[in-house]
Amino acid sequence: MTVKRSEDGKRTWLYGEELSGTDIVSFNLYRLAAPGSILKPCEMSSAKVIEFVLGFEPGIEKAAPRP
Repeated sequence: MTVKRSEDGKRTWLYGEELSGTDIVSFNLYRLAAPGSILKPCEMSSAKVIEFVLGFEPGIEKAAPRP
């Protein structure tokens, strides 16, 4: 999973790959000057992106063993 935010905070980009498969999720989220945001999925449905974000549970990253 990679998340990047623009310097002005108006755009958030997310890209994630399924660990046990080949599925991906990718989108841009634009924050508007007026209240609200615009979701722009990258070659997938908004429903898929929303389902992923609402169901996301971060795993615990394991540190590499020390020599």
